[in-house]
Amino acid sequence: MAAIDGGAAFLRTLAAAERRLAAVQALSARRRRVRRPRIATGSLAVLIPGALALAAATGGGPGGVLVGVGLAVAALSLAACVALLLRIERPLNRRFVEEERTMIEEVNRMRELFTHVAERDRWEERLKRSVRERLSRFPVEGGSFR
Repeated sequence: MAAIDGGAAFLRTLAAAERRLAAVQALSARRRRVRRPRIATGSLAVLIPGALALAAATGGGPGGVLVGVGLAVAALSLAACVALLLRIERPLNRRFVEEERTMIEEVNRMRELFTHVAERDRWEERLKRSVRERLSRFPVEGGSFR
């Protein structure tokens, strides 16, 4: 974290935090996009064997080849679900949490220093309003992108 020793440094830090906010929002959107295929593959892995078991229980079950193909597709779906979770989603979640935590720490520090810096540098009311509005775009301590 850079030292905020004046108004110019405060505004530079705020601009950097806004860039980080955009990056966190992009990571959040990517997490949602990754989660959809994982849910779809996991659903297939559950639904296919369920449908095969239901068909077998009603007596009009599919042939042996169809059961084998269905179970193979279910197994591949399960493997894809696990691969998406372990290889893509978990690292993405870790990165998201770290970026969000860093951003919130920086912005909380800026919120604490805002009044002091504005008074010391004798900021105009228009600039104070603008900075307050920019700071209000950030989540507070717990985060809001989850």
